[in-house]
Amino acid sequence: MARKTTRAGRTGRASSRRKASAATAAAAPVLEASRLFMSQYPLAQLCGAWVQQLEKQLAGAGSGDAAAVATELALEREVLALVKGDSAPDDALLQEVRPGDRARREGDSHRPLKQPEAQEQLEALARQGSVLANYVRGCMLLQAVLPGAPENNPEDDEEARKDALQQVRAALTLAAERGFAPACSELSFVLDELGDRAAAELWFARALEAGDPPALLDDGRILLAPRPLPAKDMQARLDRLYDLALGHCWEALDLLCQVCKMRRENEIVRSFEQKTLRLVQDLARQGFVPAMLALGHYYDTILLAPDVVHRDRRVHHWYDMAAAQGSIQGLILSIRSGFFGPIYMGSAQKAAARVRAVQAPDEAAAAQLKGVLGRLLRPINLPDSCSGAARERAARESEELLLEAALAGNQHDLCRALRAEIVWDNEEEDKGYPGHTLLDDARLDQDPQVLFTRGQTLFNYQDSEEEFACARRDVLAAAAQGVPEAAGWLTDAALRGLYGLRQNIAFGLRHLQEGLANGLPRAMALEALRLLGWIRGIPAEEQADRAWIRELLGMAASADDCLGFVALVLLEALEPASPQRQRAIAADLHKAILWAQTRADASALYLVGCVASLHLDDPGLNAVCRHYGALLSRKSGEPWCRSEYTAHLACTTFHAASLLGELSALKLTRLVHPDSGNLARLREQGTASLEDFM
Repeated sequence: MARKTTRAGRTGRASSRRKASAATAAAAPVLEASRLFMSQYPLAQLCGAWVQQLEKQLAGAGSGDAAAVATELALEREVLALVKGDSAPDDALLQEVRPGDRARREGDSHRPLKQPEAQEQLEALARQGSVLANYVRGCMLLQAVLPGAPENNPEDDEEARKDALQQVRAALTLAAERGFAPACSELSFVLDELGDRAAAELWFARALEAGDPPALLDDGRILLAPRPLPAKDMQARLDRLYDLALGHCWEALDLLCQVCKMRRENEIVRSFEQKTLRLVQDLARQGFVPAMLALGHYYDTILLAPDVVHRDRRVHHWYDMAAAQGSIQGLILSIRSGFFGPIYMGSAQKAAARVRAVQAPDEAAAAQLKGVLGRLLRPINLPDSCSGAARERAARESEELLLEAALAGNQHDLCRALRAEIVWDNEEEDKGYPGHTLLDDARLDQDPQVLFTRGQTLFNYQDSEEEFACARRDVLAAAAQGVPEAAGWLTDAALRGLYGLRQNIAFGLRHLQEGLANGLPRAMALEALRLLGWIRGIPAEEQADRAWIRELLGMAASADDCLGFVALVLLEALEPASPQRQRAIAADLHKAILWAQTRADASALYLVGCVASLHLDDPGLNAVCRHYGALLSRKSGEPWCRSEYTAHLACTTFHAASLLGELSALKLTRLVHPDSGNLARLREQGTASLEDFM
């Protein structure tokens, strides 16, 4: 009886849980892909809502105001008819207006008026004081003076542009002062362009108070900035974005995805993760391609796995689903995420066949496809059964494709392929940087991305003062031309004195602030190291917020920055943890070191060696290193070490950093090796030797 009662009780509890789960699933919000809009409601919807507002106002107006409201309503109904194209569908003014959204304004464009008569009618209504006509006319005039607009001549002088902006300002001011919220967002941008920052902030606040989508999105993008926010402000912005997303604003949902990935170390943001992903997954299953790409991008991060062998399967699942819907970008991203160093971890022949079967719609897409196809055809990805002649043909075709892609604007695949091959070529590493590669093609001498890759690799394998000078010149040229990776690399090297460069703290800190302002992942990681006091010559910040430091490192790691991920793992390894958690941290440490080696990031490997050397006697770190050694032994089948686990970790990572161009690492390898006899001296010195390492 007791067993029967217990079983019945368990069955009843399970049934209750199922019912509760079903009720929760039924209550979960669902978006319809067909109703999604981007940064602003469709123009017809905006105009229709304004007309409805006037109709309600007319119904409640007294006898004295009814005539004026009726006249205004008649004007706005004419504009609404123009927008909808009621008289003739071909005469519709615009299908969609996407104002606001300062971050993407360059990419937005209005469709021109289809008939001159419609444009003249719109201008006549604007002169009569129509709110909607002035708004539409102001938006269209604004698009004509923005960079990249067909009507905008780069040779036009600044005075002509300011005159045009003043016309836009006049039209939008009339609409905004009458309470039309979308005009407030646009007017804020125009006033900012004209230099009236105070007035711009005032109108932006009014748009935000009215709940205008572009203003809410603009305000929400503050969450992507690498700066701490009060918990209350962060929660309010997240709530506003989520409510806007529930109103079928796709850009709000996409922005939430980006925030959840970037600030996943923040507890408040983490609470939004699952409900945000559920909404995006529902849209992806309805066939909405941007949702598929957003999910692939969300899962494609070092925080999940450092290599394709262990990469979260959802990355390829969502990218491939987008590719099946005809998305070339989905196909390209799926193949790129399949590379581990220079090696494609799937069937390169099948992937190449997929690429060859696609017809590129434009030159940019063609360059992307040529790039990934060139990487797939590299000899290292051909099966062993291929003959020597077949390998030579594939190598020639690969070089032609990679070069064509680079000359057409896609340098990513050439740089990534060549750098990975040079770094992974163990037989050639003692011979230095191999000359006469595609990176040295004279036609690419002015390409900043190629210059940076060439300079960075020369630094890794410098054999002479001449190569050192060439490497420095190339990296400086790339940084001067705005290559983000070059700016981050140069800041790191100068701030920490790496790769044979003299440490220059003033120069490094100045460029660190610029990098933070531009949202560079390496700058976020370096800022965290600065706060921790992990940079030689810079003391730790008193009362540093550990939660913010972790969040900074998570921001860097979410963008696949090795230094950020390594520092995040080390920071956790130095904190008290249970044995089970220490084993999990050891697995993360293995991922971090593997990723740094794959990306040839000597800076990240050097940091592991430094932190391990500074904490040789830390029992928690030693336990993590012991688990790391056991994991390494299981994977390689070879014994690692049986004592001095932290010292051995420091030795191996210093040695790896020395192979990748960090000149001081080889000396430190000998210094901290357990068999060198120096460990006892280091332990006696204690904190006196901290500066020597860091």
